[in-house]
Amino acid sequence: MDGPIRTPTDPILTLAQWLSPGFPIGAFAYSSGLEQAIADKVVTPATVEDWLSDMLREGNGMSDAILIRAAASGMDPLEVDQTARAFCPSRERLLEIDAQGAAFCDQLRANWGIDVTNLTYPVALGVGIRHLDLPLTMAVQMYLHAWVAAVVAACQRLMALGQTEAQRIVAALSPLCSEIAAQTETRTLDDLTSQSFAADIAAMRHETLSPRIFRT
Repeated sequence: MDGPIRTPTDPILTLAQWLSPGFPIGAFAYSSGLEQAIADKVVTPATVEDWLSDMLREGNGMSDAILIRAAASGMDPLEVDQTARAFCPSRERLLEIDAQGAAFCDQLRANWGIDVTNLTYPVALGVGIRHLDLPLTMAVQMYLHAWVAAVVAACQRLMALGQTEAQRIVAALSPLCSEIAAQTETRTLDDLTSQSFAADIAAMRHETLSPRIFRT
């Protein structure tokens, strides 16, 4: 039947659906500045794991985890969303979380009956987690893992990175996703920070990259 889902679903399966590559938020269209870094030959098959590790620890991985937790904790989602937007270091980073967040909100309204609109991606996810009482730390782990998988797939389209090596990188970074999820359990918006300057600059410079195949 059409309309919002009424029957409770296993929370793990709900998270798996929300954070799968097939969920229609367009994650395949974004590289988080990696397209520019690869064009500059800063990121290569030999260095991509280190680059992504730094982004997880010092950049949008850690900050997104904090934003998800803030939105899931019951804070005013509009306040968290305004913070998320203000914290974006570049226009393309804002585009990334704004467009994916709007699409995520569309799905929450249509299929889960959650009245949200135009929230950034991590904030929208946090709101959905709170409404359905989903396991928060697991959700943060899966969100970070989904991001790693998406950007590694982007790298495969941009350089000579084979399937086996790509999967090795995703597996190697999986423990870090769990580590960050655990580290952020007691953190708040006051702990937001970013030290991934090279990645931020690459995202800024991507605006003028030509030709390009990703939106960011």
